Amino acid sequence: MKLHPSAEVEVEEVVGRGGGGKRNWKGKALWQRRELAWAMAWMWCLCSRTSPCLGQMTVPFHGQGGFPEEPVDIYVSPMMERLLEVDDKNYRFENVVYLYLSWRDTKAFQKMKDSTDAYRNSTRDCSRPCSSEGSLPRNTGIPPPPFQYSAEVSCCDDVWLPTIGMQNVYELPEGRVQPYSILVEKEAVAWWTAIHAIYFTPMDFRLFPFDSQKLQMQFHYQSVDVVKRFIPSTFSSRFLIRGEGDIVSGWAVANIEVITRNFTLGEELDFFISKYGGYASPDDPFPLKEKNGANGSELYQYYDFDLVTFDIVITINRLWRYYVLNMIVPIILLVCLSLITYVIPGENIDARIALNLTLFLSLTALQFIINDQLPKSSYPSAVTKLVLICYICVAFGVPETIVVYAISRSSKVKEEMASKHSSQKAINEDKDNNGVLESNMSLVMKVMKRKKSAMVPFIIDMV
Repeated sequence: MKLHPSAEVEVEEVVGRGGGGKRNWKGKALWQRRELAWAMAWMWCLCSRTSPCLGQMTVPFHGQGGFPEEPVDIYVSPMMERLLEVDDKNYRFENVVYLYLSWRDTKAFQKMKDSTDAYRNSTRDCSRPCSSEGSLPRNTGIPPPPFQYSAEVSCCDDVWLPTIGMQNVYELPEGRVQPYSILVEKEAVAWWTAIHAIYFTPMDFRLFPFDSQKLQMQFHYQSVDVVKRFIPSTFSSRFLIRGEGDIVSGWAVANIEVITRNFTLGEELDFFISKYGGYASPDDPFPLKEKNGANGSELYQYYDFDLVTFDIVITINRLWRYYVLNMIVPIILLVCLSLITYVIPGENIDARIALNLTLFLSLTALQFIINDQLPKSSYPSAVTKLVLICYICVAFGVPETIVVYAISRSSKVKEEMASKHSSQKAINEDKDNNGVLESNMSLVMKVMKRKKSAMVPFIIDMV
């Protein structure tokens, strides 16, 4: 199979000043454009190439052997030993996954046999043992048939292995042992290794604390000239470690799956550039990606460069009962306590406002605890909306208390005014009655006095 088309270049000799010749390249070498496509396809590999983790640990799937004779189908089987930690503040997670890859290769066994025999005959050294847990014997210690070419005692220098890097890896821990094994049968090869790494991945907390997250392990793109396709196979969300109970604080693993993707280089570039950046300048002599791609042009055809990759997606569910019992229930109880405000008489403004302010401060303290559990996201979560509603319910009692107090005070003033008016009227009526009585009494007294002085008829006449 031809991986690179032959160069089609026209060269014209032009005599320049001073008799020196120079070459004018009329055409463009197609192999250069092909290399451009390869360069852009592997641009995402730079994250692992430049990561400081390489100083700590070897990349797990570092291949060898160049290109296979024909594109292969690779079967992918992830077996997660354990999810160690989910750091939802920094959008990272740490896990240990045994990744098992298998494909067909009819010549792999003979190559492994030749490499092993050459090492045992001391004609060459072995740079790639088939297993990390065995030791290669020379002339002695070779197992009897049929185990003389088992992985633990064999050399796999000449066996083709794909290079598969990790895109979103943040760190490969320094002290982690990385076992691996390359199993070669008559017509097939299997390669498994343990990957202990810390990854960064997007997370969505809108439904916190009832949210689920999809943790992604993204692997590098491959050309269809190397890998025809990735095919999901066996998977397990727990492996090797037995025992009951939770495996990671705050989360429960629901599922693990392999998601494969087939796309073109142009589609991948358009996705990121159009959504998160901008296209090349019109004056760029060698643009990474033009806006319209210039359909039909020589450069455009290489944006149809087919790529394949796969992601391992781990679905986890938050253990919501912890947050309900420790956050949501206390918040609802505080709101229920605020209803006591409406039982207290409106005249007791001091007691009502003091209760509402105390509950408001209690909600503030709970909000500090909740904020400590969440990252600073660009959107409110479900529990944040709940706290805001509770704030409104508690705070509503303060203006309501003031209004009720003003209304009750106004009614009381009116009652006092009406009572005072009634009292004044009664006093005035008493005064009028007392005045008539006093006048009658004075008249009787006068009559009695005149009687003593024999002037009664005259007085009566006067009356």
